[in-house]
Amino acid sequence: MIRGWIATALLAGSWLFGLGYYQPANIVIWGTLLLAAVILLGDLPVPQLAGRHSKLAALLLLPAVWLVPLPYRAIPLLLAIGLVLIQSPVPRRWPQWLARGVIASAAILLAQSLALEGYAMLTARAHELPSLLARALAVVTRTLGVETAVDGSWLVLRSLEQTHRVGATWDLLLDAGSVCFLVGGWVLLGLWRSGRDGETVNRFQAGLFDLVRLAAIGVVWAPLRAAMLIGLWLQRLLRADSLGEVNVADVFVNAWLHLLLLAGLAWLARRLIGRGAARLQEGQHVVASGRDGESDRGETGPRRAAAPWLIAAGIGLAAFVWHWDPVGQPQAGRIMIVERHSTWEPTTTPYGTEVYGEAGSYNYAAAYDYCGQYFQMSRLLETDAIDDRTLARCDVLVIKTPTSRYAEDEIAAVVRFVERGGALLMIGDHTNVFNMNTSLNDVSRHFGFTFRNDLLFRVGTPYEQEYRPPVVASPIVQHVPPMNFAVSCSIDPGRSSGRMVIRSAGLFNLPPAYHEMNYHPQAEYRPHMHFGAWCQLWATRYGQGRVLAFADSTLFSNFCVFQPGKAELLRGMLAWLNHRSVFDRRTVRLAMVLPLGVLAALLLAAGLWLGRRQNLGWTLLVAAGYAGWTVAAVAVIADHRRALPVPPVRQALPHVVLDRTVSQVPLFTGAFADDKSGLGYGLFEQWIPRIGNWTSRGTGPQVLEGDAIVIVCPTRSVAPEYQQRLREFVAAGGNLLVLDSPDVTGSTANSILWPFGLASTAAGAEQNAGPLIWADSLQIPTTPLLASCRIDGGQAIAAIGETPVAAQVRYGRGLVTAVGFGSLFNDAAMGTHWLPEPEPDTLLRYRVLYGLLRAALPYRLQAAQITQSLPDGFDA
Repeated sequence: MIRGWIATALLAGSWLFGLGYYQPANIVIWGTLLLAAVILLGDLPVPQLAGRHSKLAALLLLPAVWLVPLPYRAIPLLLAIGLVLIQSPVPRRWPQWLARGVIASAAILLAQSLALEGYAMLTARAHELPSLLARALAVVTRTLGVETAVDGSWLVLRSLEQTHRVGATWDLLLDAGSVCFLVGGWVLLGLWRSGRDGETVNRFQAGLFDLVRLAAIGVVWAPLRAAMLIGLWLQRLLRADSLGEVNVADVFVNAWLHLLLLAGLAWLARRLIGRGAARLQEGQHVVASGRDGESDRGETGPRRAAAPWLIAAGIGLAAFVWHWDPVGQPQAGRIMIVERHSTWEPTTTPYGTEVYGEAGSYNYAAAYDYCGQYFQMSRLLETDAIDDRTLARCDVLVIKTPTSRYAEDEIAAVVRFVERGGALLMIGDHTNVFNMNTSLNDVSRHFGFTFRNDLLFRVGTPYEQEYRPPVVASPIVQHVPPMNFAVSCSIDPGRSSGRMVIRSAGLFNLPPAYHEMNYHPQAEYRPHMHFGAWCQLWATRYGQGRVLAFADSTLFSNFCVFQPGKAELLRGMLAWLNHRSVFDRRTVRLAMVLPLGVLAALLLAAGLWLGRRQNLGWTLLVAAGYAGWTVAAVAVIADHRRALPVPPVRQALPHVVLDRTVSQVPLFTGAFADDKSGLGYGLFEQWIPRIGNWTSRGTGPQVLEGDAIVIVCPTRSVAPEYQQRLREFVAAGGNLLVLDSPDVTGSTANSILWPFGLASTAAGAEQNAGPLIWADSLQIPTTPLLASCRIDGGQAIAAIGETPVAAQVRYGRGLVTAVGFGSLFNDAAMGTHWLPEPEPDTLLRYRVLYGLLRAALPYRLQAAQITQSLPDGFDA
């Protein structure tokens, strides 16, 4: 019996590592815990299906194995493997033991995954404990000798004449691992009871009794567990040698500690439940007595197939209702950005070649121009009124980062605009910086949600929070590749109904540091932090309109917007808001959801009743449920992609793709360089759009999706297929810019250049220094250069003395440019960061770079840009 409880604890803990719920995910630890649980559960009774039904169940699970990502994929995969193994004719004990272990593990994992999903949804809405539970937790800590009071969502503890605040949250009292253990334990008891012969015991009553006992164990253990965590933190605090605040509250987000504390639950379950359950198995065989296909009820053929069909239909219908977001019909695409009441991240300062520092990079000009490809963009300026007449000129209103509060009549106009069928995008940021969340919440409260005054950090890597859309994603994020957040606030959905389009776990929050200019707290583990799952993009409907709230404004600033996923996210939000559906109205939506939900519940109940009556094994019914979910998921994905494709381009900006297939140079992630020593090329990437285009990063076929390709200091091998695609791309009219540098070890630039008649060779000592002189037609200033590769072939456009160091060649209808001094444009040479104002020598390098980019890449001339000559026959 103890093996089963230990296995359940291991499976519960595996979710913490597999999903990275409290700290970064570790697939190796997840797999190890899963394997150990499988071995321990090998003596549990499981239903042994008839051969044909076992194969059918395994076949029904395969689509889910293909569709679902890890770690959720383990559930249908384990179940399918177990169904095959249990029919194995091998005359050894281990195949049967392994089969029972993987089937039992799949059953427990399935229940735990559903419980964890519900737990994350609820806690992401509100982490704070109800007042009654917070006070009960304070009683426990006082009983243990720690003077404790309750202040809102915090416990206030007094120790050694100092007071400390500890977040009174669900994750502290009843963490995700404990929830998974309790639910998994209920399934474990059900599996044990399934091995009992006869039908003298009412399994429903027994299951209900088991649930009550497990809940009682949870009620007893949860406050004791929280008190132990608090005590451990206090012990570390007292032992720490520091005069200031001590960064020792990481115990609250340590997944290993959460796993270890599950031992307490396992011990209590063994003591209070396990012995009685063990007696149920005395003298019983480890395989459940009822064999599918051998029921004595005399029902065969179509009637026996009814139960799996009903289960599949019920689960499929429920999944469709749950996942489907009715996109509706597109509107005119009139997007209005509100500049009134906002001096932060404006769209009015062009992202060009004249303005640098905070004013040049911390604004939305590049995002505004990018969105102008797909939508009709306009601005509501400080001199414009926010009233019904003005708002009637747009379909989507964007309120971003306000720095002063809206008047009551302006708020009323915005609310009326949405209620009558308009759409609103609200963009905030961390810690109420510039009081922007205060101003946003004056408006958002009318829609039932608020922006919290906090800052979210990633546990383990505070400034590296990666987001990947789920397999069945909202149509808003379905075209978004994996991306990284900067730092955001969280969104409190409050009383509003809607969807958490982006919900992330593994984060902890801190309140504002008001003594800092930007209210940004240090990324440290503090006892008053809240941790777990959070909402960062909230979608709701109000009246006939739609509202989106996004919590990280930094992503759309010039220095960040063209990093992977950011521009796609902004485009997806605007595209979804630019649609209307009859289901936007609450009454219509409920008129669809409620009857379909009831029908799904009836189908599921009928399938379960019929399956029980026909003595069908639960494995077949679960497989049928997975099949139904998979069909619904594929249908929802297809409908979302049909209803909300990438918007058609109205007025294209030239698109430049930075290759990440053969080039792996460090770039920027968010606001920071990946290479802290300055050897990356993040600033080079950011400066390309300053001449009038937009950039993205691509691998494989993605590299060929733009108008031009930039390959910076390649070091990976170049496949012949990739060479051929590059030749075809250029011949069809594309532009290719290749940067090489003598400091690159193992350069593969020539594998790219040779097919075009160009070559790069490391320069000799006599070419290591000298003035870099450009072709007169380019009007690029001369600049000193320390080293360069020699570029042979084509027409030289730059040289050091008599040595060509940059050249161009026409190939088909396209243009190839090779440059041998890429390090002239690395981060160190470009000023290290985008925030400081550049020095005169750095400005000179910028002028050189702009001249090179205009000569090598397509761009759209802006009125404010300096007109420059292009090489003969070059078409911008």
